[in-house]
Amino acid sequence: MPVYKLEKQKAKKSGRKIFGVFISLVIFVGFIMSIWFLFILLNPISIGHTQFTISHGQNVNEISQNLFANGIIKSKFVFEIYVYLKGIEGKLKAGEYNLPNVINIKRLTEILIVGELPQEWELTVIEGWTIKDIAWQLENIGKFQAVELLEATGVNQPNNQFNFDISNYDFLSDKPTTVNLEGYMFPDTYRFFAYATIDDIVRKMLNNFDKKLTLQLRQDIQAQGKTIFDIITMASIIEREVMTDNDRAIAAGIFWKRLEAGVPLQADSTINYITGKKTPAVSAEDLKINSFYNTYLYPGLPPGPISNPGLASIKAAVYPQASDYWYFLTDSDGNVHYAPDFEEHKANKVKYLN
Repeated sequence: MPVYKLEKQKAKKSGRKIFGVFISLVIFVGFIMSIWFLFILLNPISIGHTQFTISHGQNVNEISQNLFANGIIKSKFVFEIYVYLKGIEGKLKAGEYNLPNVINIKRLTEILIVGELPQEWELTVIEGWTIKDIAWQLENIGKFQAVELLEATGVNQPNNQFNFDISNYDFLSDKPTTVNLEGYMFPDTYRFFAYATIDDIVRKMLNNFDKKLTLQLRQDIQAQGKTIFDIITMASIIEREVMTDNDRAIAAGIFWKRLEAGVPLQADSTINYITGKKTPAVSAEDLKINSFYNTYLYPGLPPGPISNPGLASIKAAVYPQASDYWYFLTDSDGNVHYAPDFEEHKANKVKYLN
């Protein structure tokens, strides 16, 4: 074969190879850009300036610039491209907006095309409620299906896995990965905008918990050699056992003393957590239930919190009151009766629970 033909074939092969490399490079860069675009679009960011106004006549570029200037978005490019791809550039409505503290671009555009002043609604979470109680309350007031909160917080999910990002909450760092968010939904009265999502509900309660668990409390917990998870688990039991601050401190002292002595807690509230009952006295059959939450059968703390405790119960768990008592019971009127030994405790049962 003539030399010029060989050189021509080699040039063709080389050209094809370069073209193939170029196409591969384009595909790779496109893939990386797509990942980056989706990350910026969907990644929620914390914003400090939640009030935002769109004036009549503003175009997408002006709105984008104002959003960026206020720290509400990190990329004008992603915002504008997404708006144009969705074909909603003419649907961003003028008005005043109160935005969530944490938001992503996708969610932001959904809010901006509604264009209505957000209506607020209220949720009161009572001390000692479980996540199931909160979930049913949300359903009862017509805001969400109960299962949505249960899924977001890991309740009744396989291995307690949940679909809420908790990486920003350092107080959850000592929580076992197999345990759900029971105990951390801080009891309080909350107000939410009409467009609030389940994630907003969970996030607001966790943020409140983070605020209420002060640096001093955290330091005192650490100084005692305990974990926040231990304290919240104990506080959740105290919350369901007694009603006054004085009784909370004494009950906490009894429970911690029993733990240190290797004596089972024998807390009826943990049995009720298993059965769903709310009786002051549990049945003999209930006491036989084979569950790690049965603190009659298994020594130590249960696997996790049994309710969402308020600040008073958390403080009682951190600052217990020493006493000579080893037992106590709460009657149907909420009165607490203490006993230094089992014989007196049995007498109190006969006297106050029958």
